Amino acid sequence: MAVSIKQLAKQFRDGTKAVRGIDLDIADGEFLTLLGPSGCGKTTTLRLIAGLEEPTEGTISINGRDVTNIDPGDRDVAMVFQSYALYPHMTALQNMTLGLTVGGMSKAEAAEKARETARLLGIEKLLERKPAKLSGGERQRVALGRAMVRRPACYLMDEPLSNLDLKRREHMRTELKRLHQRDRVTTIYVTHDQAEALILSDRVAVLNEGTIQQVADPITIYERPANIFVADFIGSPSINFLNGELRDGAAMVAGRRLEEARAPGSGRVTLGVRPEDIILEAPGSGVLDGTIDFTEPYGGVIIAFILPQNADGLIKEREHIAASVDVHQPIEIGARVGIGFRASRVNLFDAATGDSLLSG
Repeated sequence: MAVSIKQLAKQFRDGTKAVRGIDLDIADGEFLTLLGPSGCGKTTTLRLIAGLEEPTEGTISINGRDVTNIDPGDRDVAMVFQSYALYPHMTALQNMTLGLTVGGMSKAEAAEKARETARLLGIEKLLERKPAKLSGGERQRVALGRAMVRRPACYLMDEPLSNLDLKRREHMRTELKRLHQRDRVTTIYVTHDQAEALILSDRVAVLNEGTIQQVADPITIYERPANIFVADFIGSPSINFLNGELRDGAAMVAGRRLEEARAPGSGRVTLGVRPEDIILEAPGSGVLDGTIDFTEPYGGVIIAFILPQNADGLIKEREHIAASVDVHQPIEIGARVGIGFRASRVNLFDAATGDSLLSG
């Protein structure tokens, strides 16, 4: 099922403009994630596609059919809410099969489909329990199973893994990706968790204040963000922003010319450097020198936070430069180091607009 939204907008009665003229095409069988901070309009957009909200402006088409004013039940979509929305007087099995039996399927066939889905979700032993006897994570998996068992033309998922513990969440991410690769059902997924978006998605649409900032595959979103907002929102630890300038197409930072960091034009720029693209060198041999102030372990890497020396006004909105270092590389708090960059991987943004100078 292909989904297309054109100039979609939603303004609530209190004047809040939650969605501001979004254009987006989702291909048949695609897994697209709407990603952004709280209040960016991602859930409202999903509810508009589902038919649970009426748009102020714009159109929604599913498989070439305009469904803007069609009831939710006639859109052949299944929505998984952040809240469980389970019937408390029914067992998990009954919650999962209700939509099938109402649609005319026999109870035996519906139960068989529900048990198959339950095995995929690891809840086959919970099917005779009512929601009150389930944990929050178990209820969320039942709610997910209720949508999956219908085999709709499109899944709409609003942070369905938010109530799971970390281990179960990682397991479910793997299962969702495997199921999507097997069935290729069009899926529109909402989350504020960037890791979840990058792992699951064919493409990611990053939203802010009701508008789309960038739509691209996960690698492009991470490596070539369209603007400073996307660059800052994606990545943990966050990207480093440094003030610099362009001269004859090459970036200048701290008085040093980075020949491989190039963009058309000249003038003030903001350099975006991921922590893994910071290289620690001997003092005096990098672009600038600094002192390791503190470190944070991140499993296989350690993040070193470095205070640069003689670099007033260099770092944008922060005090430290964050560098990702292999856990086996010896580093010492208080040590002086040289700070170098993998210049070919540096992103360059217009200092005034925040837009990438590398787009296209």
